[in-house]
Amino acid sequence: MQHVYTIINQIALLSIIGILGFIAGRKKYLPENTGIVVSRLIVKVTAPLLVLTTMTRYKFSHKMLMDGALVFGLGVVFLTMTYFLGTLATKIFGIKGATANVFKMHSMFGNVVFLAYPLIDAMFPEKGLIYAVFYSIANDTMFWTVGIYLVNSHNTTSWKDNLRQLINANTIAFALGFLCMLFNIQQYVESSWIVGRVYNALYDSLNPLGKTTIYLSMIFIGLILSEVRLKGFKDIAGRLPVLALALLKLVVTPSIAILILSVVGGGIDPFIKTILVLQLAMPCGTLVAALAAQYDSDYRFASESVFFSTIMGMFTLPFLVYIVEIIKVW
Repeated sequence: MQHVYTIINQIALLSIIGILGFIAGRKKYLPENTGIVVSRLIVKVTAPLLVLTTMTRYKFSHKMLMDGALVFGLGVVFLTMTYFLGTLATKIFGIKGATANVFKMHSMFGNVVFLAYPLIDAMFPEKGLIYAVFYSIANDTMFWTVGIYLVNSHNTTSWKDNLRQLINANTIAFALGFLCMLFNIQQYVESSWIVGRVYNALYDSLNPLGKTTIYLSMIFIGLILSEVRLKGFKDIAGRLPVLALALLKLVVTPSIAILILSVVGGGIDPFIKTILVLQLAMPCGTLVAALAAQYDSDYRFASESVFFSTIMGMFTLPFLVYIVEIIKVW
């Protein structure tokens, strides 16, 4: 039951921040283009700092690296699977253009940090968060490569132009973080007084700023949702793709993952399977909406998807935790 409270608490925190953004937008407390400015701040400043400081913080043993590599590899495999599921869904619902690309992104990338980390840490307090980080690295690898390609592909037909977009503050931060993790920078932080002091000064300055990514993303989503008008059932029915995306992300994808891992994952540690399923079941990622705004994509669809999937996740995630903990499908 404690894990259910953790889920509800985290979703409530997200919702409150989103509501503040919604009120600010509806009451016109902020200038008209504030949402675009906030999205640029997220994509160009706070998100890169979050990626870099998170990846440099952990110290990994050899066994953790081996198990983490497995989590990373399986994460990439399942994220690729979700891309094809999202592509199939866009064809079924006749979604095209920029909206189709955002749909595919949301089908792949969930809220694997703000919601998943507290839940996994509560369920597995000793080592859960370490393996959740490895999945997050797989998520970030795909997000800042495939995700960038998708969110920008409606702007140009040149693959070279799309590839250029992969060189950005976030991919640079990810590359630097990966190198720091590969060379285990924490061993130098612990063994050298000078390195430790410099690292801690930089980390203590930059990490709190990076952590504002989640809150700024929810403010941004609230601002965008303040422009949405729901006048009746017809407006809700018109958002069928948003509801379909939420079901795909919260129910279909984790169910398929459970089935696949149950059938062909006999040699995989049940703990690793659990981490994978929980991460795949997270609601749509908030950063997708900010990125969509930055690249002039369908950020309204992205924002609505985050909103609906997060609210629905309040009901689906406790049920999934029940399945994983009580039924022991492995």
